[in-house]
Amino acid sequence: MKKAILFASFGVINEQARKNCIDAAARQIEAAFPEFTLRQAYTSVFIRKKLAEQGTHMDSLSEALDGLVADGFTEVIIQPGYLTAGEEYEKKVLQVIEPYRQKFDRLLISRPLMECPADGADMLAVLQEIFPLEAGEDLVLVGHGSPHQHNPAYENLQADADKAGFPAHIGVIEPTDTPDFAAVLARLQAKGAKNILLAPLLLSGGAHVNEDIAGAEAESWLSRLQAAGFSVKVSLKGLGEYPAFQKLYVKRLQEWDF
Repeated sequence: MKKAILFASFGVINEQARKNCIDAAARQIEAAFPEFTLRQAYTSVFIRKKLAEQGTHMDSLSEALDGLVADGFTEVIIQPGYLTAGEEYEKKVLQVIEPYRQKFDRLLISRPLMECPADGADMLAVLQEIFPLEAGEDLVLVGHGSPHQHNPAYENLQADADKAGFPAHIGVIEPTDTPDFAAVLARLQAKGAKNILLAPLLLSGGAHVNEDIAGAEAESWLSRLQAAGFSVKVSLKGLGEYPAFQKLYVKRLQEWDF
């Protein structure tokens, strides 16, 4: 019986970010489940196209599943790389796998890292470990958000942080989603915060980190926070670079009996 874990992430164009974040998280999964073959897929058409132009091929989810069928795998579990169950998860994972359910003896889909309200506690513990704040420093974390519907995962994480007394403030890049920049700014001003550590709530670095979060343009989160009078330090690392975060994927997979 041949078994595989398929790590399906949005993907990233930058080679170093790919190695440091996505590939590193995949290696953590592979080490935890040595009886499984580990394969990857990128769900973003744009990123796969850009990588192909650079001479790098990455399978789509359907291509990866077709390859597993062709190679005789009978049991497959898909671990999404996404933090939340947003549009990409619904359209590029859940809808894609349906035609494949009859092609394997067992095809399972694991959960995004913050799908359920209780998942916020896991994420908060990781954030507290990887962001040891200095006295008087507040952490601003910027996730992606989703354009198709609001996801309460960010508010759940914020509530967990507030309850624990951890000075983190959660926002999203997607302009149609919340908590937006205005909401985070209002929290910071109400608290009287002065010193900020700005970091991505994203699996990997790349354009969102270098442009939307920490870019030099006036509309980046960094520029707007500085314009509002805050002293801002920036972490450019995707969460996938941290072993403590990588282990959350292992924990999700361990929820399954396989």
